[in-house]
Amino acid sequence: MFTTNLYEVPLSRIDEAADATVDAFIGANDPIGNFMFQNEPDHLILKKRFFRSLVTSCSPRAVRQGISPSLEAVSIWFPPGMDHSEDTDPDPFSAQDFSDPGTMEKLRAVNDVISTLTARLGQKPQWYLHLVAVRPQFRDKKLSSLLIRPMLARAEKESLPCTLITQTAENVQKYEHWGFKVVSEMPVARSQEKFYSMRKD
Repeated sequence: MFTTNLYEVPLSRIDEAADATVDAFIGANDPIGNFMFQNEPDHLILKKRFFRSLVTSCSPRAVRQGISPSLEAVSIWFPPGMDHSEDTDPDPFSAQDFSDPGTMEKLRAVNDVISTLTARLGQKPQWYLHLVAVRPQFRDKKLSSLLIRPMLARAEKESLPCTLITQTAENVQKYEHWGFKVVSEMPVARSQEKFYSMRKD
């Protein structure tokens, strides 16, 4: 039985939180990871490296939470005034890491879309949901809600909006359930993939 008392993940356990995120996104057969690395012989290793970097690159100021110290599910929020400019290692790859020269181009295309959508969210104070990840064996237990709702309540108390960027119509529907609305969408060049920016006032 999980409680509503969230576990604040210390910096000393960032690698473990990164492992949980990899388990979650790889287990979900993440479409963006598949798109970027589909032509790479070591695609699984590269996807793991990419998803780990989403956690390990964040500024120490990010709010990292888990359902419990066992890290069955984790979330990372950027507090008001923080953005990706504070990332400690914003680009984990170089062209030499890939067998297919098109992989770096795909990475750039995805980064361009995320950068554009992030800019559209504006600079006004907001809580930004960088990621929420639930390990495959703990899905369908509403753990995402346990991670997200307390921060929504905090933002409401502070009279601040919450924002995020996500992909897939399925994810959009999930966040709409929590009161988020799509404010912008943008396709990834030369792909079937699309990202959405969402906001809850």
